Amino acid sequence: MILNADPTSNVSEAYIMYHPLTGQCGQVNDKNELEIGSCENQTRWIYDGSQIISNDAKKKCLTAIGEGLPVAVFDDYQNKNSSWKSESLSRLHLATVDQNGKQLCLQKDYNSSVVVTSKCICINDDSLCLDDPQSQWFQLVATNV
Repeated sequence: MILNADPTSNVSEAYIMYHPLTGQCGQVNDKNELEIGSCENQTRWIYDGSQIISNDAKKKCLTAIGEGLPVAVFDDYQNKNSSWKSESLSRLHLATVDQNGKQLCLQKDYNSSVVVTSKCICINDDSLCLDDPQSQWFQLVATNV
């Protein structure tokens, strides 16, 4: 289902990476890193249920480098850290698994607009979890506009 749709549009369906806490969208910066910024300049993404690929001429794949490090956009589609899935009952965590088998989620860095990967917060929707997971909430919103 396309949530952000124009029934008369000829543009193919893609996704916008939306960060509900800030009301901003994911975009690729000049360093080929994912950052949060204006939804007017957002990057459009293709999501095949595993990989998140920029929907532009470069077709680069969202890749986790390591815990606490910026998320990069590379040509390496075979990298295990380029496989993402929506986690938690809320479906608001986008997670991958690092080289050591540790689950990491996208998270907006507290001191900048860059998106990093961090240990997933409250991923099991545990009512006893006292941490605030909102910095890790990202939605892939379908669009054709």
